[in-house]
Amino acid sequence: MDPKAQPIFWLGGMAGTGKTSIAWSICERVRAEITLCLGGSFFCSRSTGSAAQRDVRCVIPTLAQLLARQSDEFAAALAAELKEDPDLAYKQVKVQVERLIRKPLAALSSSAQPIVFVVDALDECGDQPTGTTLGDNAETHAAVGEMLEALIDFSRSSIGLPIKFIVTSRPETHIRETSVTDIKVTSVLHLHTIDKSQVTEDIQLYVSKTLFKAPSTKPWFTEDDVKTLAERADGLFIFAATATKYILGGGKGFRSTRLNDLVSPLQATPDSFAVAPLDLMYSLILTEASRSDMVKATELQQILKVVAVILSARMTLSVDALSELLGLSTEYLRGYLDRLHAVVYLPEDNHDASLRTLHASFSDYLFTRAAPSIRITSTIGHDELAHGCLRRMTQDDFDFSISRSPSSYEPNPEADPDWISLSLRYACLHWAHHIQSASEQSTLDEAVSTVFRPRFLFWLEVLSVLGEVGRASGLLRIAGFAVSSGFVP
Repeated sequence: MDPKAQPIFWLGGMAGTGKTSIAWSICERVRAEITLCLGGSFFCSRSTGSAAQRDVRCVIPTLAQLLARQSDEFAAALAAELKEDPDLAYKQVKVQVERLIRKPLAALSSSAQPIVFVVDALDECGDQPTGTTLGDNAETHAAVGEMLEALIDFSRSSIGLPIKFIVTSRPETHIRETSVTDIKVTSVLHLHTIDKSQVTEDIQLYVSKTLFKAPSTKPWFTEDDVKTLAERADGLFIFAATATKYILGGGKGFRSTRLNDLVSPLQATPDSFAVAPLDLMYSLILTEASRSDMVKATELQQILKVVAVILSARMTLSVDALSELLGLSTEYLRGYLDRLHAVVYLPEDNHDASLRTLHASFSDYLFTRAAPSIRITSTIGHDELAHGCLRRMTQDDFDFSISRSPSSYEPNPEADPDWISLSLRYACLHWAHHIQSASEQSTLDEAVSTVFRPRFLFWLEVLSVLGEVGRASGLLRIAGFAVSSGFVP
């Protein structure tokens, strides 16, 4: 709201320090303030959401679309740009900033209302979860840097509008090397520079209020318990959020025991000091989930396999879709994931496509720092999804005339093809990516030959109905067999 403040604000901090919570709170406050306009927000994520939430090229088009919904003048100017070049959403990020944001904003030159854009967790843009080899990491990092530099150039332009950009991220090298860290052009705040005692007090307040919400006829925790939990968090809000969810998730009969487990003395190794609070939390949750008297060794491996699949999936899925891809009943799938309720969001509705892990730090832990008995690799998830996608293409609903067009000379129905299930959509759009990242190449080569090739035209028909047929040749090349199989020139 300060017209003299820098137009770009960068909030930096390590995982779990509360960047996303702050970004969310800012969005809520801006939306509630009638003198301000929340132009749009984009929350990047590699542990939740669709593949688009990991693609930096989707940020600017999304912000432009959201502002167009609020301003007829901006929408008309944006439409004019898209009419001139319909492929702007696929152009370089700096071109997107110029043509989708800066030029259409000129239509609002007479407006004095500040417009705020929020981009959260920009460091999480990438094609795969942590722990995998990112073949396009350099390209992604370059695109992130390009976008930041383009936003800074835009903020220096003489457009004359009070536009503010709020960006949050971890202080990764490819972000720190851009001009966003230059205090001459941006406002910068690193969360680790905030007085630790103040952060601890905030976390203590959060823990106390959250635990008090639990119905009880008598006190079941003390001020010392709250203080110890806040100190155990060591500045990480994600620890406090996960801890309270874990404690209360056990129900009235177990919450005191779980609280005592968390406030009892814990030891951290020196080399894991920075992530020790979260690692200890995740270790405790997984240790309980894998107790030998509660779960068989084979069941534990199945639980870890399901988690690996969720982390490797390129979009959030529903319980129904995931069960169809894995060949498991929804009851079994829910039974496995119920044990991890503190770190996995399990929607009540089996059709709700929001199944996900709650924070990127959980995948960091499982892929790199967990004990050998529970550590997983991303290839496990890709192996399962590669086979699952191919297996899904053998089912009865994947057949000729799936488009339901009356004739091959008639166009596809314009309505959304709701008869094509989420699991089949996922299989058709993402099978190649999982084959590319899987470890079982020889087995998959045989499966592609026996399962996919005879159904190649059915696959093209599904892509056509979904409006994605242009991705066909690219998916075949990603799978690594396009040329040798003769599918494309």
